[in-house]
Amino acid sequence: MPSSRIPTTSSADLRLGLGWGLSSAVGGALMVIPWKLANEVGDPANSVLLLLGVAAIGNSSLVLAQRLSSGTTRLRIGRTELLVAALLAIFTLLGNLASAHAIQDLSPALLNVLLRADVIFVAIFGWLLLGERVEKRFWLGAMIATVGLVVLQGPLGDAGLLGLFDGGTGLAVAAAACFSSLAIVTRRYIHRIDPVAVNALRLWLAAALWFPFNSVPRFSEIPTEQILYASMAAIAGPFLGRIALMLSARHVEARVTTLANLTTPVLTLILAFLLLSDWPEPYELTGGAIMIAGISIPLLRRGRVQSGD
Repeated sequence: MPSSRIPTTSSADLRLGLGWGLSSAVGGALMVIPWKLANEVGDPANSVLLLLGVAAIGNSSLVLAQRLSSGTTRLRIGRTELLVAALLAIFTLLGNLASAHAIQDLSPALLNVLLRADVIFVAIFGWLLLGERVEKRFWLGAMIATVGLVVLQGPLGDAGLLGLFDGGTGLAVAAAACFSSLAIVTRRYIHRIDPVAVNALRLWLAAALWFPFNSVPRFSEIPTEQILYASMAAIAGPFLGRIALMLSARHVEARVTTLANLTTPVLTLILAFLLLSDWPEPYELTGGAIMIAGISIPLLRRGRVQSGD
């Protein structure tokens, strides 16, 4: 009788997958430090344009190198690819704009905690829009994460729970919702598109969509520090961090990669303290820890994890 057990991951693959997953977490932690600095020295809208431009150049260079090594430079870009890339570009632009404004009010570590809420949004949107099954433990995790969000906000004041959506916290949650939409759209059309082509096109379209809603900047007037910091953020997160994430997915389940990425806020906390002397308030640390605990619950496999024995 065939075994119903889920195929196990070898020890070598597990080590490689976790290694790349943690590398992606480091990239995410390294990103928000210069991202905060970039948005403190210049217009956040310009930071977003710089981030998208540098990420698009880096991603396209990688795609070209991969194609040349495989002996072909042809990319399949049809009507479906264009439509999907345009939709992804909208969420990419909105998410980065929200993130750029949120980081002005939040510490780097808290922004990364709130962005991890995309795990919750992906499950909810997948349930509502794609009909994906949601386990009971997800709702438990979502409730715990919501409690963490309330604690993280500190004294609510006269606004009460509506205060959760004010300022940096609300913008960070909105950014997480936008970034989670990328996964939902990709899942919906993944079997009808060339993912490599769409990902490169997404970044260029997001940069192009920036211009109709913003004044064209004079790059000579953008502070040099902003250009440097935004470029560093683009290289650390959307470029190198994303590459590490994809390499991790080759060796382990998405669940394992996502769990490894939950270390990002902790790494960010350490780096922000060392580089910026930034340390969140006690209630922010407590709320962030509760949120991470809640988010991790849906990612943990029920029962004993298979070890391959």
